[in-house]
Amino acid sequence: MANYLIGDMIYENRVARGYSQEELSFGICSTSSLSRIENNIQVPGKKLFDAIMQRLGVSESIYSAFISKEEMELVRLKQKLVWKLENFDFAGMDTLVEDMEARIHEWNDLDKQYLLFVKANILKHNHGDAQKVLKMLLEAIHITMPGFEKAGNIRKRLLTFDEITILNGIALGYDDLGEAKKALKLLMELKEYLESHKIDEEEKSQKYPLIIYNITRRLGACGHHADVFELCEEGIDFCTAHSKLNLLPLLITNKACAAAELEKGEVAEKLFKQAIVLFEICKKESFAEKIKKEAKDSYGIDI
Repeated sequence: MANYLIGDMIYENRVARGYSQEELSFGICSTSSLSRIENNIQVPGKKLFDAIMQRLGVSESIYSAFISKEEMELVRLKQKLVWKLENFDFAGMDTLVEDMEARIHEWNDLDKQYLLFVKANILKHNHGDAQKVLKMLLEAIHITMPGFEKAGNIRKRLLTFDEITILNGIALGYDDLGEAKKALKLLMELKEYLESHKIDEEEKSQKYPLIIYNITRRLGACGHHADVFELCEEGIDFCTAHSKLNLLPLLITNKACAAAELEKGEVAEKLFKQAIVLFEICKKESFAEKIKKEAKDSYGIDI
């Protein structure tokens, strides 16, 4: 019965969205494997199942009953890594990676891809060589998106949640190496992808504000402060509508900086105060102090 439900569910979601088997399977499995899965002849492993469901824009969490105990342990380890990355908490991350590697008995491309991404982030956090970080991220994305640089606008592709996260990291890697236009182009394509494709709401609520934040950082560096002000407002509205506090104070900070650059002093001061309070509520006092210093040193606003 489980086989039937999985295959049938994948087929129905794919057809409903108008995707071909070639589009859905590209880079993660063969078209013939997907056909066997949809016809309930083959049962996908947890990692492949997740990737298929993510490209369909469907949360896979409700189907965890179909996975083994070992796979569930790997899922829990990945959840810990995801949480740490989202909260910029790198303490003990090396140990989690080692634990995950030790538990993977049969390596597949999707496991390799995610761990490459995590290791690249650890290297970046430790102030490693920016070129090496980007090389690792590109190696990770090429596993499921070979020739991605030549593929054109990624909005025309189907992406897993991990692919979206890795592409965001690649954009930041470009920026770190001084390729701001390349970075901004990729970030804008990711924003368009999330807006134009059916994506699980929980996943979108995690990724969309982050991408908007990264876009506003790049636009601000290029002096497009009016665009930053407007886009930050969009991100703030999204965060409040979805009750997501993680990126909210960062977006408010960017909006405050844009307001100050546009000589809207009172607006900027009010926004800086809001960001500081939110950082303090989230017990991120070091971020709050950093914002106070930036407001005073860069814009003469004493809070």
